[in-house]
Amino acid sequence: MGTVIGLLILAGVDVLLKRNTGLHLHQWIAKKCSDYQKNKGE
Repeated sequence: MGTVIGLLILAGVDVLLKRNTGLHLHQWIAKKCSDYQKNKGE
């Protein structure tokens, strides 16, 4: 039952991110990681 609840929470977060940023969760995480790597190199 906990798995189902966790998946529903992740789906809800994904929908909210899609509305606010236009990116799905995995795309948003990849963008944050690449931004971090760029800033770390400077």
